[in-house]
Amino acid sequence: MSDTLLNIEDVEVHFHAPKGKLVRAVNGVTFALKAGETLGLVGESGCGKSTLGRAILKLGPLTAGHVTIDGRDIASGSAADIMAMRRETAMIFQDPYNALNPRLSIGGAIAEVLKVHKKVPPDQIEARVAELMQLVGLSPQLANRRPSALSGGQCQRAGIARALAVEPKLIIADECVAALDVSIQAQIINLLIELKARMNLALIFIAHDLGVVRRLCDRVAVMYLGRIVEEGPTEDVFGAPKHPYTQALMRAIPEIDPDRGLPTDPLGGEPPSPLDIPPGCAFHPRCPQALPICRERLPIERRIGTVKVNCHLYDEPSIHREQERETIHA
Repeated sequence: MSDTLLNIEDVEVHFHAPKGKLVRAVNGVTFALKAGETLGLVGESGCGKSTLGRAILKLGPLTAGHVTIDGRDIASGSAADIMAMRRETAMIFQDPYNALNPRLSIGGAIAEVLKVHKKVPPDQIEARVAELMQLVGLSPQLANRRPSALSGGQCQRAGIARALAVEPKLIIADECVAALDVSIQAQIINLLIELKARMNLALIFIAHDLGVVRRLCDRVAVMYLGRIVEEGPTEDVFGAPKHPYTQALMRAIPEIDPDRGLPTDPLGGEPPSPLDIPPGCAFHPRCPQALPICRERLPIERRIGTVKVNCHLYDEPSIHREQERETIHA
């Protein structure tokens, strides 16, 4: 039996914009995730990371493609399939305050999940809430506090406790430490590492902080304008990035070295609008290694060792010769 927990194939998410235009937020994404594995999903703001995460859990639109969780097709599943998926998955959101109902105590927010999904008998809910709070490092004495009376780190721990209440197989964490102080970030990351090992959780960790991703994740997928351009084991991608975009992201990581100075912007500007994605490889207007074929054709995925990369730099030479012939005879 396969140990693949999540499989997504050719997922697309489009939004209609004014004047009949179409925003292609996610544009043909495919990857798989094993039980207990952590995948870091990285890229610049607006590349489609959060939209993809929400689409996987049916918290946002899914225009095309297939999402299979534990053998169950979520994209075309029945209401019963979706409810069963809700009992096996959860999401941790970026803003720990807005993710919690301000009218509910944090104990009430956790208890609500237990009631809706009937995880424990009614007379055991209070004890289970206390257990979940202790699991994430919160004192059960805080159960009656509302989010406004807690710190950001405490609220995020409450959000994690609420996510764990369904005893999920998969959690999607969407920039869940971005709004926190650095010291609190470290505490939350340590907590996720501990919970992952203890509960065999599969985790998709959406982030732009590559240092955090390197510490937490088994694999990393790099997104650019709705597509994954490189994906593989974290140390292999970080140690020898293949795609020019991944290489630029690596160069932009600040280092504690006074002799090196601050990193410069190696990309030269902002990414194009998803309303007007360039033809061919979408990265070619900013790519220092762009080839003529990059403006004409989407690259085909190539496997280089343990890493998959979508870049014409790794095409077979015959493909470039074919394009040269087409240019000559045009």
